[in-house]
Amino acid sequence: MSTVIVRQVMKAVIPLMLLVSLNFFLQGHNLPGGGFIAGVMAAAAVALIYIVFDFEGVKQLVGKDNEEVHFVEEYIPVSDAGIALAAGTGLLSTSLGLSFLSHRKGIIHLPFFGEFHWTTAMLFDLGVFMAVFGSLLAIVEVLGEE
Repeated sequence: MSTVIVRQVMKAVIPLMLLVSLNFFLQGHNLPGGGFIAGVMAAAAVALIYIVFDFEGVKQLVGKDNEEVHFVEEYIPVSDAGIALAAGTGLLSTSLGLSFLSHRKGIIHLPFFGEFHWTTAMLFDLGVFMAVFGSLLAIVEVLGEE
């Protein structure tokens, strides 16, 4: 069991970790970072929830405290979808007669944020994020149950 202080600190740290994960994801197509490190950071945030609030506490947080719950069954499809998305971005460019994983780019004007530069590489990064996030959390849960 963790102390009250640790639980309160984690309530502040976990959202910050998720924001850093989002930042890593968004900068990935222009700077070092991207789907892999963002997935690791997001999985670490959720793993901290498991560690600090224990498995029974997590079940209470999601409202399934009276049920036999195995989140692995929810994480593996996320991982599978991520692999399909990452591979699909390469196959889509090939089906259009381009080289495998060739990408396009553009600019979107967002209110409050201004110009946002996007590339189709973000879809690949999203697939990698989902694959890493789902796989790591499935591993954490399996190890945590033992």
